[in-house]
Amino acid sequence: MELVARSERLSLVAPSMEHLDALCAMWSDAETMRYVGKGLAWTREEVAARIERAMKSHAERGMAFWTIVRNGDGVVLGQGGVVPIEFDGPEIELGYRLGRAHWGRGYATEAAGLTRDHAFGALGVGRLVAVTYPENVASRRVLAKVGFRETGESDKYYGVHAITFEMTPADLPERAGVAGA
Repeated sequence: MELVARSERLSLVAPSMEHLDALCAMWSDAETMRYVGKGLAWTREEVAARIERAMKSHAERGMAFWTIVRNGDGVVLGQGGVVPIEFDGPEIELGYRLGRAHWGRGYATEAAGLTRDHAFGALGVGRLVAVTYPENVASRRVLAKVGFRETGESDKYYGVHAITFEMTPADLPERAGVAGA
């Protein structure tokens, strides 16, 4: 597995088809997918297509929704990373999604912070955006914890009504250090 970034408990690794079964188990769960895209579970074919797109984006741009694995035992927890928003840009979106079994343990905050630091450091991104459903209070909290500012509501992205966020390196919480900066 190609390591992208590592924190105390988690690693972001390059997307790979070896993660297909673990990600299918997560993304086929309707509750896990409630706040992702249109809120529908994904089929095995859809998950495979997402992994292929992530592999291509990682190879071409160095950006992707990488696989989040737990250090020590290598358990796949979900995906997180940065990509051009709606895979078209020009804005760069930070996103994450964890399997339901891994909620409530601080993994989303740790993965979002790790992704943010990698984007601002190694990738040299100057501004990040994020979007979430208004009722996804947990995700809104995660984004605030890692330094995002809420910028309003919008119907601009993904064909859904969302709360939008943004951040620049100047918004970094004091405790954060940007890897490679």
